[in-house]
Amino acid sequence: MADQKQVLDVKVSKGITTAQSNEHLRDRSERAEKYAMNKGNYDPTRKHLNFEIAPGGKVRPIDTSRNIPERMADILERRGIKDPNEGLAEPRFRTVVNFIFGGSRERMTELAFGDQKVNLTHGADNSHLTRCKDIEEWAKDVYRFVADKYGEENIVAFILHLDETNPHVHCTLLPIKDGKFAYKQIFAGKDKYEFSARMKALHSEFADVNKRWGMERGTSV
Repeated sequence: MADQKQVLDVKVSKGITTAQSNEHLRDRSERAEKYAMNKGNYDPTRKHLNFEIAPGGKVRPIDTSRNIPERMADILERRGIKDPNEGLAEPRFRTVVNFIFGGSRERMTELAFGDQKVNLTHGADNSHLTRCKDIEEWAKDVYRFVADKYGEENIVAFILHLDETNPHVHCTLLPIKDGKFAYKQIFAGKDKYEFSARMKALHSEFADVNKRWGMERGTSV
């Protein structure tokens, strides 16, 4: 399969909302579920195939008993780290980095479903599909990449969505170093040029992970 590319997107935020968490964990209200279905990109008949990678690189069903803000609070409390936005009328500090990891649709679909036929027609029934082991192994490789680079203790959630058009990961990371939030030190650098260089290097490092899975480095955007 020629010319298959990886996908890596990074967005920083001043926290994560319950609504964003519900979207990632697929713990939506009935109204939000209907809205997602009407958009046409979401297939509820594949929702049961979603999973997450837990500490230690373990594959498990998505745990909705604690939302992502609650998971974040638990991690900070356990480590004795204060959220700098706590108590502020408006959050000011960049405390969450959101990654999306994936690749070309054809290759990601193959990893997730093998040679099974996925019907992408809106409203189609794909409940017969089973999840392939390859997507789990790819996800564990990506999880180890993030854990090795940024610290497993800083991964709040690592969710795999197989119920959309293109299978992908949502990773919620705390930019913490030496017990303190340090987004600028870890990601941004001293100026936009250093930030750009770091992001380009990150794409290249991620490509080393994806060589095993037949995907090449994409174009930096």
